[in-house]
Amino acid sequence: MDPYSEILSVMRRQGKKDNPPSIQIGVMQDTASCKVGELLLEGEDLLVAEHLKTGYHYAVDKDSPSLKDNDTFIEPLKEGDIVAAYKINDEKYIILERLVEV
Repeated sequence: MDPYSEILSVMRRQGKKDNPPSIQIGVMQDTASCKVGELLLEGEDLLVAEHLKTGYHYAVDKDSPSLKDNDTFIEPLKEGDIVAAYKINDEKYIILERLVEV
């Protein structure tokens, strides 16, 4: 390898070192585990927003309280759901949100 290419290669590696990790796509394996690539996350490896664990009602209109019936309830995470996952350190990921196709 020529010296210039080697220097550029070192600079690229060092530049990536301090960049934050990107958001990744995961698939829920069940209600408490998620697969991101080949990595299975469960237990203490995974933090999930409370509304994704319990489910929630969405507001029907901004002027009145949400109607709390089956039509406004968003189910908790389940097997097969696609999620946005963010690595916060070497051992932990956060499930940011459920993703849907448009």
